[in-house]
Amino acid sequence: MLAAYFLYRYKIRHQGAPPASPKEGLIARQGAAAGVSRYPDDSHNPAIQTRSTLGNIITAFECGYLLQDTFALVWEARLRSRLAGSLKDQSLLRIILTHADKTLLTHHVGIGIALLILQHYIHGGRERGIHIIVQLVLMNSSTPLLNLRWWLRTYHPSLKLLCLASDLAFATAFYLARIRLVEWVVRGYGMAHGRNSAWKTYWEDLRLPCQLGTGALYVANAGWWTILISSIMQRLIRDLRWS
Repeated sequence: MLAAYFLYRYKIRHQGAPPASPKEGLIARQGAAAGVSRYPDDSHNPAIQTRSTLGNIITAFECGYLLQDTFALVWEARLRSRLAGSLKDQSLLRIILTHADKTLLTHHVGIGIALLILQHYIHGGRERGIHIIVQLVLMNSSTPLLNLRWWLRTYHPSLKLLCLASDLAFATAFYLARIRLVEWVVRGYGMAHGRNSAWKTYWEDLRLPCQLGTGALYVANAGWWTILISSIMQRLIRDLRWS
């Protein structure tokens, strides 16, 4: 995923993306102050207008991954139901509600549907914001450390220091890839309008649906990170007491 992203960045840099126009952004904000428009003009904002075949391929790959992983989660739920001896007596929906990882399944279904809609727009040549979407896909870069952490704690719980190192590495990667990344993306959008602050861009430039979506994503990730840090600290304190 990281390799694909850096390749995408290289291609964007050399394909002549529409240049950012801080002057036009300033004019747009002045127009908004005069009652002409509430939001800045994004017609020359590379974060919105940039198009990339490679970027489209990355989103299609992510969409396909979520679809196959959703199928795997449903199949796992069926296997759990079979082991519990209740497969014949329950509908598929009941099996999913009873045995599936509902948090992960909700994530996959929600993001997967959004990416399917994006593929429809790409097919019609009407996609926008691919640059932002590909950057947000980088949130998955913390997943390998999550898997390593699970593997160590499941099969090698006696390796306390290594487990702690994986906890801290994952917590750091989660913070950078799922919290700070949101700030960097918003700041990158605002720079095309002469702003250098993610927070000012969020409150003054983003449209309401973007504010709601970005805010919900940021708050949810910050909440999960807080829970993660709390669990790491509790486990560390417990290990120190028992050592």
